[in-house]
Order: sequence, then structure tokens, then C-alpha cells
Amino acid sequence: MDEAEAAYRSLLKKVPHQANALHLLGLIESQRGRPARGVELISEALPALERSPQIHHDLGGALRLCGRREEAVAKFRDALAIKADYVEAHIALGSTLGEMGNFEAAISHCRAAIAIEPTNLNARLTLAAALQGAKCMPEAAEAWREIIALKPDRAESYAQLGVQLVDLHLLKEAIYCQDQALALEPANAHFHCGKGSMLLRLYYGEAAEACFRRAIELSPDSKDAWAGLSWALRLLGRFDEADDCLERLLELDPSDVRAVRHVPATGGQNRGPENIDELVAVFENVANKPFDRITAGFTVGRLLHDAGRYDEAFEAYTSANRVARENWPAKADGFNAEAFAKSTDALIASNTPETLAEAVKTGNISEMPVFIVGMPRSGTTLVEQICASHSRVFGAGERNDIGALAAELQRERRDGGDLQLAARKAADAHIVRLHRLARDASRVVDKMPDNMILIGLITRLFPRARIIYCSRDPRDISLSCFFQVFVEGAQHFSYDLADCGKRCVQVRRLADHWLKLLPHHMIEVNYETLVGDLEGESRRIIEFLGLEWESSCLDFHETERTVATVSHWQVRQPIYSSSIGRWRKYEKHLGPLFAALEESEESKMPEAEAEGLGT
Repeated sequence: MDEAEAAYRSLLKKVPHQANALHLLGLIESQRGRPARGVELISEALPALERSPQIHHDLGGALRLCGRREEAVAKFRDALAIKADYVEAHIALGSTLGEMGNFEAAISHCRAAIAIEPTNLNARLTLAAALQGAKCMPEAAEAWREIIALKPDRAESYAQLGVQLVDLHLLKEAIYCQDQALALEPANAHFHCGKGSMLLRLYYGEAAEACFRRAIELSPDSKDAWAGLSWALRLLGRFDEADDCLERLLELDPSDVRAVRHVPATGGQNRGPENIDELVAVFENVANKPFDRITAGFTVGRLLHDAGRYDEAFEAYTSANRVARENWPAKADGFNAEAFAKSTDALIASNTPETLAEAVKTGNISEMPVFIVGMPRSGTTLVEQICASHSRVFGAGERNDIGALAAELQRERRDGGDLQLAARKAADAHIVRLHRLARDASRVVDKMPDNMILIGLITRLFPRARIIYCSRDPRDISLSCFFQVFVEGAQHFSYDLADCGKRCVQVRRLADHWLKLLPHHMIEVNYETLVGDLEGESRRIIEFLGLEWESSCLDFHETERTVATVSHWQVRQPIYSSSIGRWRKYEKHLGPLFAALEESEESKMPEAEAEGLGT
């Protein structure tokens, strides 16, 4: 390139406005990180070469590097107007449109490039990125499979396919892809981090820890590895070691907000009021990534709460929730209060003693499945931890199994298959999976709270399953949800107080219906009652599971297991009551919540409790 640049400059001294030399020198300037100068030189050459599609393409590339994307798009279109089958222009246009968020157009141009040149790897890579940006996850996964078929020795493709499969909740398949990537590049620390993150989602805490430690061996200054290791250790209950990892992360990058990711769920620990100003600066800088801003905002709220500055804390939480709602659009769990109420009505109407009468005859009669349901932040993790502290119980965490079974049976219904036979096969296969998972345990707990809306399916598939409904003061549930940052795209209702209240009302309606319908297979465990009488309620839970009492259930905070929910810190502490009635500290701010809770006759409370609503 040095020789080429010298030749062009020499030519331009002899022929000052030689168009080809100007064009190619401008291209070199762009490639060397001086795109503004590249734009000047290529623009000077343009009038003499305006019928050349390449000069329009190269000018577009220089403009794109300058951040002038709309102008770049125009030049790429000019190139295609001259040469409609110009593959590189289709790819460049697709990539630039993707950067601008116009994914539909980006996908069209990528597909056009592939139609012209099916083996063009860049076209397929750009298509995969555009599909991912458009949240077309099944299509993105298929695009990566096609890339792998085209170039099977490209390790990054397997890793990217794994990412898509995670979004499709195909975690074991995703780990297989990550293993394929590692087989090709075993010294790639990034791939070890990716596998560690996937293992955490499957509750394989120790295996995840090993992945992150291997990544650190390969790349001691990897921020991803230190952040991942801290999270793995935290979910394993080894909080001091986790904090040491975060200190190392902060040494590498004092501005990395992953060092405070745990604070909204666990309290300040290694962060305090002295960090508030720097976190406020991160939150208020709109140039920062949404994840960083949201994490910083919720952390500020928690630190202010811990300092007793409740009015300021509520303001911080409100701002953080607004940014989350704006930047994390609802995905599969999108919440619409009116639609949710209507679906609740439909569930109640369609599930009666008569409709469930045949379940005993057709479902799998195993007593192994146990489901803990309710609202998030209602004590579901605490109840699971108590159960999992029993020698005969395996705590499987929040699993998507029942949702996946529901989708599978919907497809069977749509395709006109034998639904009853398909349901029995699905139920039998699920029990086989539980036996593999549980090893010697006789009960397996699935604590996915949203299985509340699938209890009808659960009772048909597993008529002898046990269901524990966790209840709590809806004001504390709603405030706790509003004060918590969940996984991106999950629990979208939680970022609006009124939505929290409305969802609480409908979940309570469903619970009352199911408790009446299934008196022998479902119980209610109230958080406030559990905190007030830990042994009595714990004994009741274990008796409901059909097991002999074990005193280890009272030492639940000492049980060693992976807890991959936002309550991972709380369940490692002895029982405490400080979170009961926390809403009173914020009472003057909770008008929208109180209004939402009062909208339904089903949400009425005893008179003494209703006085606390401030109405």
C-alpha cells in the first residue's frame, strides 16, 4: 500500500487531476483511517468517473466510515443504478441499512447479493447480522447453519449459531455449537466465556465457573471472563470470591457497570453512596449502551434506598424503568393489561371440574413433578430453596419445559394430529427427562412463576403433580418488581407500576380459581406467614410434597446449589422480615399502583389492610 500511495501521489504531481489516481488515493486514505480525506479525493474524481459503479461504491464506503450513513446509502444506490448485479454494493447497502435499524431493507439487499453469488460469505454474514437485528431468531439461526455448510472450519460461525439458539431457548444445542467452536479454536477465551454463560442458564454453576476460569488462564485481562466468573460464583453463593473478581474487573476498567450488576438484587456490598455520582453520570449519558444506563440507574436506586433516601431512590428507579421500557421492547412476554384480563377470564371459564375429569385417565401419574407458581418476587425462590434442602428433592430452577410442551401441542392441534396421544407422549418424555435430571430424588421442583397460566395443561399432563402458589402483599410484590432489573425483554410489565398491580390482580384471580379446583394438589404459601412461622410453614410444605420432615429444610441458606434468579442472594441469608411492608416507605409515590389494585373487586383486602392504601 505504501508503494501504491507513492505511485498515485507521483502521478498526481505530473497530472494534478488524474481521476483514477484521485479515486484510488482516496480509497487508500479511507483504508488508513482517514475517511474524511478519502471523501474529498474520491468526490474530486467523481465527475470524470460518474458512470463507474465502483467509484460510487467506494465513496459510499468512505462516507459510511465518516458516520454519514444516509449519504452513503445514496451512493450505494447510485452504484446499483448503474450495475444492478453489483454484489459488493448490495452487501454494503445491506450492512449500512442494518446499522441504521432498517433491517427489512437490509435483509432484502443481502438476499439479492446471495441470489447473484450464492457462495459469497460476506453476503451471508451480513444477512445473519440483519436477521439477528430484526429479532428473526429462527431465520438467523438458519442463516448461520448455511454459513457453516459453506465454510465448516470457521469457528466464529458455530459460536454465533449458539447465540441464536440461546435466544430460541435451545440451550443444550447452543452448548454443542460452542463446543464445536472450541474444538476449532480451543485457546479462544471468548468462546469459553460464551459457553460459561450458557451453562449458567442451565444451572450448571460449577461447570460455568470452570469455563470462566479457563478463559482467564488464556486471557488474564478479559473483562468478560472476570465478569462471568463473578456472576457464576455469586449464583453458587460464594459472594466474597465474587466480590474479589469484581475488584479485578474494576482494576481493568473502572467504568464497567457489570461490576454493579448484582447490586439491585443483593444490596450495596462493595458499592456505597460514594459511587452514586459516577453511576448517575453513566445513566444520564445517552451515548452509553442501554444496558449500561439501565444497570447504572437501578444501582443508583438501590444505593439510595440503602442510604434511607427514599424519595431520591424512587425517582432514580422511575427513571431507570422508563429507559428500560423504551429500550427493551416487549418480546414474547409482552404484557397488555386488558388482554391479560381477558385471557384470565377465558382460562377460568374453560377449566372446570368437568373439563379436568378425564385428566386422571389420560395423563402421566408420576408424583415427581412439583411446580412453584405465582408472581415474580413473591417468595418462589425461597420456597424452592426450602424444598431443595430436603434430601429427596431436586430444585431445577426456572425451566421453560411446560411452555415448550404447550407450543408443541399447539402445533399438533394446528396440524390435525391426535392431540390426546401427543399429550401423553409429551408427558411421558418429560418424566423421563426429570428422572435423568433428578438422579435419586423423588421430587423435582420447577419454579417458573408464569406456569401459573399453564396449570390447566399441567393438570392434564400430570394429574398427580403438586403445585405451590406463592402469595405476598401485592404492594410489596409490585414495588419489588419495579425495583428489579430482569433479563432483557423478560417481565416487561415490571417496568410500570400500574402494570405490576394489574398483573397481580389477575394472577390472584387465577390462583383462587385453581385453589378451589385442585384442593388436594395445590396449596398456597404466603410469604408473610412463612417469614413469621418458618418451621411451621416449612413442615406444611414438606408434608404437602408427601415426604418425611428433615431439619435441613430450616437451614436452607446453607444449601449449596446454583440459584440463577434475582433472589440468589436473599435465599443464602437466614430468614429476615425487613422486606415486609417495604411499600410503606414509598407510599406517597404509589398512587398508580393503588389505583390498579383497586380496579378489580377481586383485589379487595381486609379493611385494616385497605387503610394502608392511602385512599
